[in-house]
Amino acid sequence: MLLDLPFADYQYPTDGRPPLLALIGEAPGADEIKLGRPFVGRAGQLLDRALAATGIERERCLIANVFRYRPPDNKIGHFFASRRRALQENDPLAEDWGKLGAEFCRARFANEIEALGAALRRSAPPVIVAVGRTPLWALTGLNGITAQRGQALNNRLSDAPVIATFHPSFVLRQNSIGPETEATFRADLAMALKLAGAKA
Repeated sequence: MLLDLPFADYQYPTDGRPPLLALIGEAPGADEIKLGRPFVGRAGQLLDRALAATGIERERCLIANVFRYRPPDNKIGHFFASRRRALQENDPLAEDWGKLGAEFCRARFANEIEALGAALRRSAPPVIVAVGRTPLWALTGLNGITAQRGQALNNRLSDAPVIATFHPSFVLRQNSIGPETEATFRADLAMALKLAGAKA
């Protein structure tokens, strides 16, 4: 059951103004559940550093996840299944949302995507940053961060364009190899900020 999973809500701008940007992640982890806010663990700290370096105030952003519920063992695949698996488990799919990789969203979690769309339309950020593979798919129906990043993409949940970038947890893993991925992450945030300024 969906409601049996721990929950972390969206974080809206603290000053009541419309968001400068929206930053959309995948699903909360343990730290997010504990505090009830998205992006507060190690990945959140990296995001905060990147936002500060790019001149973006976190307090001016809508920060959310596609799924507000923490998946068991932090596995995002909990929300998805192949047709075969769904049939075996008698767990319907929301195929109208299209595939993430080779799988579809389980129907019982599709209302999370709809809730995110409603929040985005209500708060009307000028630009949305898809932080990772799952939000890229949820917002655009597309797959493949590397192929899609660095450009403004059409959004199927609201009127705002989408900029895709890597998830901070991926950037953390890549930092042991070199700083290039974090530099790319910051460049994507800077692009989103510039686009937001052009739309203001």
